[in-house]
Amino acid sequence: MNKELKVFKYRSMNDANAYLLINKDTNKAILIDGGYQEKVILDFIETNKLQLTDIFITHFHHDHIVSVDQIALKTSAKIHIHQAELESLFNEQINGSQYGFLVDFQNKNIQFDIFNKEEVLEINDYKIQIFPKGGHTKGTSFYLIDNDKLFIGDTLFINGIGYHKKMFENIKHPLKLMFDLTCDDSLFFESILSIKENYSNCLLYPGHWEEGFKIDDVLNNSSHPYHSIKK
Repeated sequence: MNKELKVFKYRSMNDANAYLLINKDTNKAILIDGGYQEKVILDFIETNKLQLTDIFITHFHHDHIVSVDQIALKTSAKIHIHQAELESLFNEQINGSQYGFLVDFQNKNIQFDIFNKEEVLEINDYKIQIFPKGGHTKGTSFYLIDNDKLFIGDTLFINGIGYHKKMFENIKHPLKLMFDLTCDDSLFFESILSIKENYSNCLLYPGHWEEGFKIDDVLNNSSHPYHSIKK
């Protein structure tokens, strides 16, 4: 099977990652996240004569979803998303609209495949295992592709961990309301620890910065905040 993983980075949003899984035998593709990257992704798809069939969203934050609505509308790709994240997509207080960015996820021409539990899918000859985790957001989900690539959203990074509620305690910050409404710190830390427990052999693909590392790269870094998480 001739497969390729293409990574798109949006520098203005802390190197926000979008991932395109390409079956080069069929020229069909699957997108994981893609905030603010409509043009570069659609240009790549057109240039390489690909058919985008499906989009998976790890979590609803604007740096991962703004413009994904337009990608879905222009390709007829189906969006896979946790039920709780879908509700947040429609909430103009937290879906990116509060920053002045327009999103159109309520457009009737967008197809959604909504889940709220673990599932296994076969799409374009990729095995996709869905693991809802919660924590960073109510419906944050991991996607395990072909048993060896784990897409983890904004839970764990090569040099840090994702934003969570405790970070905004006792401070004024524009993100505080959103995290107060949608983040569960207990589940967040559990989701991070689950990577070592259940996916230690997988390559990790986070929502920002460096991708394709393993949990051992984190464990071997004595200054990584992972080590401060109470087990």
